[in-house]
Amino acid sequence: MSNSNRTAKRKTGRTTSAQGRRRKPRPEPVPPEIRTIRGLESQLATARQQLRIERQKRSQAESELHLAEQSLETFQQTQGSIRPRRTGRRRSVRRGSATAILCCNDWHVEGCIKPAAVDGANRFDLDIASQRIRRTWQKALYLLEFSRNISDIRELVVWLGGDLINGTIHEELEESNFLGPAEAVMFVQDHVSGGLDLLLREAGVDRLTVVTSYGNHGRSTRRRRISTGYRHSWEWLAFQNLSRHYRSASKVTFQVTEGYHNWLDIQGCDVRFHHGDAVRYAGGVGGITIPLRKKIAQWNKRRPARFDVLGHFHQFIDAWDYIVCGCLCGYDAYALEIGAEYQPPTQTFAVIDRAYGKVLTVPIFVEEST
Repeated sequence: MSNSNRTAKRKTGRTTSAQGRRRKPRPEPVPPEIRTIRGLESQLATARQQLRIERQKRSQAESELHLAEQSLETFQQTQGSIRPRRTGRRRSVRRGSATAILCCNDWHVEGCIKPAAVDGANRFDLDIASQRIRRTWQKALYLLEFSRNISDIRELVVWLGGDLINGTIHEELEESNFLGPAEAVMFVQDHVSGGLDLLLREAGVDRLTVVTSYGNHGRSTRRRRISTGYRHSWEWLAFQNLSRHYRSASKVTFQVTEGYHNWLDIQGCDVRFHHGDAVRYAGGVGGITIPLRKKIAQWNKRRPARFDVLGHFHQFIDAWDYIVCGCLCGYDAYALEIGAEYQPPTQTFAVIDRAYGKVLTVPIFVEEST
């Protein structure tokens, strides 16, 4: 092939390639009316987004306004409690119906706690147990009078929540306890009846209801019984004895149950009392709250409760729908061994209002002030 032919072929190829590129279809121009429609659609989408944001802001503002109105109403209803008390005759003010609850649990009255066994954090014997029980009744009267600045309280519930005696469920307790189970039961009965008599004289209530729960320490068997636990409980026997002692008292009602749960309607709220040993806790970062929440959720499937009241764990925890009550005996060698959180010995006082539910929960510090 001659040079002229090769040159012509190369020129022809380039020409063909250029013509191929020119043959590609160009995008048609968008008509003005389409551009206008797309612009309006974009503006509409933006406006809708802004409308959603404004609605969310309005909803949040309405919620905050509602909370502010509730707070103002509550303050107006209770402002009398923060005003200085005037001298002279006290004016009667009715602020709604409410019931006070005094929680008495985990006394372990005959237990022995030596300072050397708990790094000096606590001491407990029969004399100290008696002193702390007396402070429980006395401070309950003070808290009852204090709460009447907020609500009209004419009913008092006393919960005897179990483990009032230390028992002999472990061999170590047989050696260290100051009393045997029968003696400890008599000790508890005397102190409970003395406290109830004081409340009947001084509390100024129309009705006193005693609701009971037997614990795991007061049993006469080595292993915990489920359906027949009450038959082997020294505490259940003490509750029955106290119930018979007060059967002629018109203001006193005992509610002693054979089962684990003891239900009581308080100001229209279903309250589930139980000792707490059915909640299994084997340690963990979340503490007892996680297994307790799971247990309550399962129980509520069968019968919902507004509040749960329990003890057993020797610590005070107040939540929106449950109360875990502290113990009278205080920090002991077992708590030190498992690394439990230190808390001073306490009992618990609460108020349930008909309109607002649980409005007050406070620990009663029963240790002698230093």
